[in-house]
Amino acid sequence: MADLPLKGIRILEASDILALPTAMSIMADMGAEVIHVEYHQRPNFYRFLGPFPESRPGANWHDRSAAFNASNRSKLSLSLNLGSPKGRDIFLKLVKKSDVVAENFSARVMGNFGLHYPELKKVKDDIIMLSNTGYGHSGPWRDYVGMAQVIEAAITAHVTGYPDRLPGKAGQSIMDLIVAWNIVNAIMLALLFRRRTGKGQWIDHSMLQACIPVAIGPLMDAVMNGRDQMRRGNRDAVHAPQGCYPCQGDDDWVVISITSDEEWQAFVQATDGPAWAGDPRFATEAGRMAAHDELDRHISAWTAGQDKIAIMELLQQAGVPAGAVLKNKEVLANPHYQARSFWELVSHPPETGIGARWYSGRPFTMSRTPGKARRATAPLAYDNKYILEELLELDEDTILDLEDEGVIATYLTGAEVGDMRVGNMPGGYRPASPTPQGLVERGDAQSFDADYNEVLGQKVSGPSAAKGRIPLGE
Repeated sequence: MADLPLKGIRILEASDILALPTAMSIMADMGAEVIHVEYHQRPNFYRFLGPFPESRPGANWHDRSAAFNASNRSKLSLSLNLGSPKGRDIFLKLVKKSDVVAENFSARVMGNFGLHYPELKKVKDDIIMLSNTGYGHSGPWRDYVGMAQVIEAAITAHVTGYPDRLPGKAGQSIMDLIVAWNIVNAIMLALLFRRRTGKGQWIDHSMLQACIPVAIGPLMDAVMNGRDQMRRGNRDAVHAPQGCYPCQGDDDWVVISITSDEEWQAFVQATDGPAWAGDPRFATEAGRMAAHDELDRHISAWTAGQDKIAIMELLQQAGVPAGAVLKNKEVLANPHYQARSFWELVSHPPETGIGARWYSGRPFTMSRTPGKARRATAPLAYDNKYILEELLELDEDTILDLEDEGVIATYLTGAEVGDMRVGNMPGGYRPASPTPQGLVERGDAQSFDADYNEVLGQKVSGPSAAKGRIPLGE
């Protein structure tokens, strides 16, 4: 394989939750060596969430969370207490050997550690530091804690949902994923600037500002017309019909979006010109907007007895924008994703008992420098030995002292984890993990396939005594 585009770039990541970890995984996929720093007494919150493989947290549950593993692959893991003087010193030694430091704590945290940009710059003059906070390091909201849902509240929730309901959340952590790609862009720009000038810089990254483009239409309407838009559900402000319509099957739907009289006529022809479509009110966009409720009833009656994929293909071939609403397992099995080799089968260290699972790739394919998931997400402290002994050249006695003092934690698996304190949880703690069928019965899951591993071609392995470190792929 050709050299990955970010080969030779080392990033020191101190992070939590989703946005920054996802951004760093993207950069790690493309060749950067990303050292993910976590404090074993306060690890990434996503380690607690699950879902867990086969709904079994296991003894080493903190390494088996799918939420965490999906957003932290291709990295090295170091356990380090930044609140201790020795932990701070180790971090600064790593800064000397790094190109970028990226963190996403609230505005006061890195300063409290003595690790804010002026301190890092003393150690390495050309260091690039990215600080991702909810609202930035200036302004009256600087000390507020921000995460995806509260960012939505400040930007889009007012226009998300239906007119007769409360403001709503749009999907799962959408804002975090927008932020992730903005972070990648910002760091790449800083790296280009440093290559040209030899100078590093501090990037003050605001989640709030990164996500403003999501609401650019309503914002521009306020700027240009003084209008404060309200929630419209699936409908558009000027085009009709637009909606999500029921199809044959259990909770199956298709989205149809018609934006012109020409597309309306194409829709009528594709549906064999039903009598109701000849209503003169429907011939113009203004008429269709006024009769949207009636149109939705007619279209729903037409879609209800048909397969959603068949409807999508019929209308797309006629030039009418339409898309089937895919369930999670349908996304995994979709032939288009498979044809583009989007899903990557990644093997976890055997001692985790996770096996080989499918993970999403990147939204682009580069002909000369294709990225890849270079390794499954590293268990907590998995790379301590490599980082401390090989990168920092610390001797064994020093490392043992650091372990005894709680500055670092060792990599533990299986029964060894029983006495480990993860966060504020007692030794032997196991997160709750309802059975798949239980989730279906209480209405939190649509369905459950017991043979899903066989259907997807995933190879699930059990625990193993092998503890040899798996290196990052090149």
